[in-house]
Amino acid sequence: MGKSVPKYVYVEDKIKQAIKKGEIVNKLPGERLLAKEFGFSYMTIRKAVDNLVAAGILYRIPMKGTFVADKKTSRKKTLNIGYFLDSTIKDGLTSPYYSLIFNALEKEAANNGYSLIYFSDINKANVKVKVRQIDGVIASCFPRIEHIIKQINKIVPVVVIDNSHSDKTIPSVIIDNFNAVVDSMDYLYSIGHNRIGFMTGLEDSDVGKNRYMGYKSALNNHGLDESEDLVFKGNYSFKSGIEGANYFLSLDKPPTAIMCANDSMAIGVMKKISETGLNVPDDISVIGFDDINMAAQIIPPLTTVSAPIKMIAKQSFIMLNSLIRGEKLDNRHVALPAQLVIRRSCAQRKKTTTAA
Repeated sequence: MGKSVPKYVYVEDKIKQAIKKGEIVNKLPGERLLAKEFGFSYMTIRKAVDNLVAAGILYRIPMKGTFVADKKTSRKKTLNIGYFLDSTIKDGLTSPYYSLIFNALEKEAANNGYSLIYFSDINKANVKVKVRQIDGVIASCFPRIEHIIKQINKIVPVVVIDNSHSDKTIPSVIIDNFNAVVDSMDYLYSIGHNRIGFMTGLEDSDVGKNRYMGYKSALNNHGLDESEDLVFKGNYSFKSGIEGANYFLSLDKPPTAIMCANDSMAIGVMKKISETGLNVPDDISVIGFDDINMAAQIIPPLTTVSAPIKMIAKQSFIMLNSLIRGEKLDNRHVALPAQLVIRRSCAQRKKTTTAA
């Protein structure tokens, strides 16, 4: 050690070299142990470690120790969180469901001292420029954009919602869509319905697939036959709800109840049923999914599965905050239950109905 180099600088250099060589890869030895190894005072070691923490090379977790920061934890904090929603999502943030998601995330961000920045068009060419403004990202994940999410995750921590990522190292907060639909079908069966139509959403992700699988599983649980005639492939839009209702009503034996993969389609179904002179729920019962604001405002109010929006926002922020601080997650994948909200769009099936 040169005479002109302060001891704490010498310690800093040695620690940085050990990190570079891979001799220290995770947790730094205790400062008193380092003082003994270097033969310097505890305060000298403490100053060196403090400087490395300030430089973003190390980070501390209270009561746990000091750790080596990776590229994600060594960046200067912006106190901004990104929300990434694929630009191909119909209506984007103005859609009833994603407006609820964004509002909940924005409130949770504020509660945690962050601002929320919305992204919708990040490609491989500009991903580094975009994420330079943020400390971490909550992303609505779909298979078609997994490659972009993976690029973002190389730079800042990411937690995905809606669907889990095929790379299971990326944490996720999703809804237990399968069991939520099973519960809804069980309710319809309990009030006398055994010919139940289902309007799927897009089946390009686990959300759509699992809601459909829940429908088929419930039919099997109650000994009901699976009939392709009772399934209409929708796309989550109000318009497809109207189209689906047209289809179901054209059947020689229409269903006595229709389960929809989201509320927008369910509201479209209800509108078309009403226009044909039939009545919801006396002639046909209808259930939606998500519990958007309009669900409780229409007449009759829509029975629907209430997506746990606030819990999705809260849990995803808890996980993202931990990642930003460089902490390891005990549970990287969370599936939240969704509850059926019974309103007035469903009724006990009559022995003789117009729809049967």
